[in-house]
Amino acid sequence: MLRYTFDESLITIKETANTNDVTFQITVQTEGMRNRLKQVRSYFEDNKDYTDVLFYTQEDGTFEAIVRNDSIHTFLIHAFRFQCLRSLQWD
Repeated sequence: MLRYTFDESLITIKETANTNDVTFQITVQTEGMRNRLKQVRSYFEDNKDYTDVLFYTQEDGTFEAIVRNDSIHTFLIHAFRFQCLRSLQWD
């Protein structure tokens, strides 16, 4: 299992596991973090697998990312790559 940490003063992430995917509710606290999350979103929107991660922007400015179970590690690695996450660790 891959565990992650994040800086709560910059971003808040809540996840809900479903049968075939995981939903991440993401709230960003700074414009810099919003730009980093947009880089993650752009990465997944530009790849050839259109259903691996689906991003939605809510009216209140929060984000929802629905991530297929087979794409969770890729999603977390790219969130770490663009510095949305502080750490990743295998358990």
